Amino acid sequence: MSEVELKKLFQIEDILSLPNAIFKIIFDNDERLHHIYRELLQLNTHDLSIDWFQDIYEGELAQRNQNKQDFTPNVVGILLSRLTGVSKGVIYEPTAGNGSLIISNWWHRVKTLGTDFKPSEHPVECWELSDRSIPLLLLNLSIRGINATVYHGDVLVKSIKSEYRLLNVKDIPFDFSIIEKISYD
Repeated sequence: MSEVELKKLFQIEDILSLPNAIFKIIFDNDERLHHIYRELLQLNTHDLSIDWFQDIYEGELAQRNQNKQDFTPNVVGILLSRLTGVSKGVIYEPTAGNGSLIISNWWHRVKTLGTDFKPSEHPVECWELSDRSIPLLLLNLSIRGINATVYHGDVLVKSIKSEYRLLNVKDIPFDFSIIEKISYD
């Protein structure tokens, strides 16, 4: 997927506007969101095994100096997912970024378990500090049908800006998760 294709799909002029455009769409009506998801799947030849945004994010959107962000290479994610296995239970990711490690782990479990994979048996709890990463993380988890609790905040001091719950209602792989923002008001 190219930067040009992303700009066209999200109707933006500057790639730096991508996180805000994604954030607006994920809380828009389901019909528009699912249309965007289907287009993203087509642009990426339905390959859900990797984070489609990683190259663009690293090149344009990362806040490496400000947030000391770095990125996990795909091969490291694959190795870690094989080491952790496929047992049931919560997957915890304290520095999720766009979700590449979660995606590697999820893909390994789906491939290994096949039709026995149930998203409800493999929930994710993750934290991310970056305002720019949160929309991409939510999209990456939701489009894959991952059940998750996502904390937008600082895991080191447990300060939370926002919390999101993702639920794969049908509890089947490859169905989209709904995203609910949890309010603390």
